[in-house]
Amino acid sequence: MKKLTLGLLGAAAVAATILLVRQQKEVEAAKSPRLVPAGESQPTDLSLERIRELGL
Repeated sequence: MKKLTLGLLGAAAVAATILLVRQQKEVEAAKSPRLVPAGESQPTDLSLERIRELGL
């Protein structure tokens, strides 16, 4: 019974660690600015104002 309890606690600890790491990566990704791909001077998302300025 002791081995089963320790095994379950270990599995729960591993699962919790994985979830925390995934959450931390998501938060870091949301905070980082979107990088502009090489050869482009502006992000790909155009605002409605910018589209109207371009006459599209």
